[in-house]
Amino acid sequence: MLKWKLAAVIGLMTGAGGVAWGHAQQQRAPGFYELRIYKAQPGKRDALAARFATRTAGTYARHGITNVGYFIPQETDKELGIDADDTFIYIRGYPSKAERDLRLKAAHDDPEFAEVVIKQERDPDNRLIVKAHNIDMVPSGPQTAVTITP
Repeated sequence: MLKWKLAAVIGLMTGAGGVAWGHAQQQRAPGFYELRIYKAQPGKRDALAARFATRTAGTYARHGITNVGYFIPQETDKELGIDADDTFIYIRGYPSKAERDLRLKAAHDDPEFAEVVIKQERDPDNRLIVKAHNIDMVPSGPQTAVTITP
């Protein structure tokens, strides 16, 4: 009888260890991403990309937002609404959606963001963006190789 109890306890501990290991593996995958697709004013895509490179990305980083990557499409895809001449794409990462909301608010409340982005986008003669699309995403597994700022 003691053998069966001992075997049951060992089996239960092994199972609990397996569940804990599986949970730990899931926790390694970064939490939350945004895919942002911008349609720039005609002829202004490169200026928009430059604004991100020189000012906006730094503001985001100061507020704990992970700048995953900034991209310029090389081909037009009308089915997806991507025009290579005026589309700018980037991905930002966060530990969670709740953290995204907090960090993005802090970045948008930053005086530099107001000076660089809001002021320019409110001026019809100088604005760079026609429209922005946002797609919220989560990783589908631990194969995601991006480290998010904790």
